[in-house]
Parts: sequence; structure tokens; C-alpha cells
Amino acid sequence: MAHRLRITRWSDLAALLDPVGRCADPLTDGRALDWEGIYGLAAARLVAPTLYAVLAARERLDAVPTPVRAALAELHRLNDARNARLRAVLRDTVRYLNAAGIEPLLLKGSIALLPDQYPQAAARMMSDLDLALVNAPAEQGEAVLRAGGYFDAPNVNPADYAASHHVAPLFHPSGDGYVELHRRMLAASVPAQALPLARVCGAARPLDWDGLRLWVPSLEHRLLHNALHHQVADGGLHAGHRALRQLLEFAQLRALPGAAGIAWPGLLAALDRVGQGSAVRAYLLAVQRLFGQPLPAGVRPGVTAHWSQCLAWLRIALPRLAPQFDLAGRLHNLPQRLITPSWYPQKIRSLCQR
Repeated sequence: MAHRLRITRWSDLAALLDPVGRCADPLTDGRALDWEGIYGLAAARLVAPTLYAVLAARERLDAVPTPVRAALAELHRLNDARNARLRAVLRDTVRYLNAAGIEPLLLKGSIALLPDQYPQAAARMMSDLDLALVNAPAEQGEAVLRAGGYFDAPNVNPADYAASHHVAPLFHPSGDGYVELHRRMLAASVPAQALPLARVCGAARPLDWDGLRLWVPSLEHRLLHNALHHQVADGGLHAGHRALRQLLEFAQLRALPGAAGIAWPGLLAALDRVGQGSAVRAYLLAVQRLFGQPLPAGVRPGVTAHWSQCLAWLRIALPRLAPQFDLAGRLHNLPQRLITPSWYPQKIRSLCQR
């Protein structure tokens, strides 16, 4: 049946991407894989270049039908070229900021552009470059970049971002990418106490990137940022959607040696005090289901996490229900949005453009 096929595609794709090897290898169990379906899912979920890189690293590309292999190779090539341009944008951005005495903190996908990250980090797909500043307000960095020729998109009013967690997106003079300078780690839908920018900066490590000065968050904070962004800021917990690219990166980060020392029960207890513990528990449960990574010692998912898991797989099996789930997620976030001043002009502009 169609719903079972959709679930099987997700499970097979996750197993093929598995960064640790805990999942049963679908290439060895004798089944004929739905390669066209797997390719379509990987492309739609922004992990096709990573799938190609993983299969190439494991010397398993010969198991992929020629048309699918060629399509994956082309997406990997295009993404590699795109990331090379973004890496150049990141270099210029850090150089401009350093020249003004400002040191940036790289966030999210920006870090994957650096060398010596997790395996296949270079194949990660990304759209923008998220940065914070460790020794200056975001507005000071914004002024520096504008002076260097960075510009607004034609349909963006910087005033709309006055109360946002980041300043208006700034495009590199080449047009090859844009930068978002963060005032806070996450949107207003996430309590600032869950992951304060000052705390992240205080635990970050400095890095010299070919003479450029920058900072990278601790592994613990990278994991929390990933989880809270997906589950709360993007509504994954209550809408039941699963962004495979973000879940995969979370699993890749958890597979790094330093992740073994993270005290998850203490982190979750602190998040419970600001109402965000269930969101991260549900995320850990999702990663367990997809990539076979066991829950951290001492962590019990709870009812909310299991309910979110059920919603996610129901949404995958019956995609026609997705609009109803999305509406439920939006309604849950509506009270917070109604008290966020920047939400009104952004929503009005969005409605006018439809």
C-alpha cells in the first residue's frame, strides 16, 4: 500500500545516510529498493548530495541504478559548486568584520563550510549564512557589511526586522549568498533563556581560519540549537513535520567523540524550567527511530515526545493530512506571534504577495 511504501522510503533513506552504522543496511537484505522514490525523497528533503557522498565514501555507488546515480552525482556537483561560492562569501564576511575588530560566531550550516567537521559536512545543502558576533552588537556588524557593499533584497524592508532575532538578510556584493547576523540564537517563539547568546559565546572556542578570527559554539550548544530550531522555531514538535537535513546533522554531531560527555538529563532538566524539555526529548526520540542512535542514559521521552513521533509518521504515511497538521502547529504558535511586533508587517507583506 502507498502509505507503507512512503514509510519504507523514509526508513531506507535514513539507513543509507546513517552516520554511525546502527541501522540495518538496506543494500544487503535482498530487497529491491525503490531507488526512484528514495532519490525523490532525498532531493525534496535536501539530503541528496549527502546521500551521494555517503555512498561514495562507502564504495556503494555501484548498487545504485545508473540514472539515479547520475542524478545524485549531478546534484552533488552543483551543491559543491554552490558551497564553494558560499565559502567565499563567508571568507569575505569574516574578513570585513575582522578588519573592524569584530569576531563572528558561526552558527548552523556556516560551520559546515569549515574544514575538519563531521564526515560529509561539505555535502550539506544550505541557503544562507548564520552568524552572531562575540564582541559587538549585530547592528555594528550590519553597518560594517553595508559599508562593504552588502545589500538588501528588493522585497525586504530592514525595519521589519527591528524586533527579530536577526537583522535583515544582507546579500554579498557578488549576489552569491546572504548573511543573517543574529541578535539572539532563536526566534521569539523560543524563550531566550533556553539558549542565551551570551552563554553560547562564553562556551565557544576560538578558531583561526587561514588567518581569520572566528568562533564556533560548543558541541552541546550546536546540538541544542539544532533541536530547538527544528522543534520550536520551525514548529516540528506540534505540527509533526520532520526536516531530514536537520535531523541528519543532529545525528552526525551526536556521532562525534565529544558528544559522549554531554550530560543530557541535566540539560533537559534546565530546559524543563523554561518549558522546552519535551521538544528536545521528542527530537532525540526521532533520531533514535530514524538513525538508531540510542537515547542518552537517563533520558525518558515522555508522552509529548511519543505523541509527536506518532504525528510525524502519520504525516509521512498520509501526506494529505499535512495541511491540518500545519494548521495545528500555527495555531499553537499564534499567541506568541501575536505579541511579537515584527510579526505583523511581515505577515501583511506575505499576504499581499500571494
